[in-house]
Amino acid sequence: MAPKARREGDQLRGELLAAATELASAPRPVTIPSLRAIARACDVSATAVYRHFPSQADLNRALLLRVHAAFEESVLDHDDPTLTGPERLRAMARAYVNWGLAQPGMYQLLFESKDQLDEESSISDVADRLLPLAAELLGGEDEVERLWTGLHGIVSLRLHKPHTVWRYDAETEAGRLAATLSRTGV
Repeated sequence: MAPKARREGDQLRGELLAAATELASAPRPVTIPSLRAIARACDVSATAVYRHFPSQADLNRALLLRVHAAFEESVLDHDDPTLTGPERLRAMARAYVNWGLAQPGMYQLLFESKDQLDEESSISDVADRLLPLAAELLGGEDEVERLWTGLHGIVSLRLHKPHTVWRYDAETEAGRLAATLSRTGV
């Protein structure tokens, strides 16, 4: 293959930007650290890690199960069945955004990365318990996807746009979203 002719100035700049655009267009999942990276972090040999996690898939599964459980527990810990449905929904919506903002890397693993597990080792959807409860509190499934999309937007935008000045803090915005969707007003 013959080398390309030397390009200069605006032509090369344009080609560089076109290549950068093409390369940046593909999704880039947040990844779980490799077994070797974890071994280095613990100052042990890779063999020691392999005794506990025979493969990267085993590690991925264990980590995602742990993160999923922590997320779900945090949100469900804020569910108080003595409150009205809209109040319960607001409390859990606030817990969702607070957990996501306090655990940005873990949040991204759950919600902003491609599934890192093969079909054999996949875990149930991270929202298997939360979405049905939200549907119950909203009086049906019609608004659940909007709630989840909205809460994710609140967290994701704040994680990725840290210098943006938001009109409302994340917790207030989550409560407002839940109140609006539960038709209780703001």
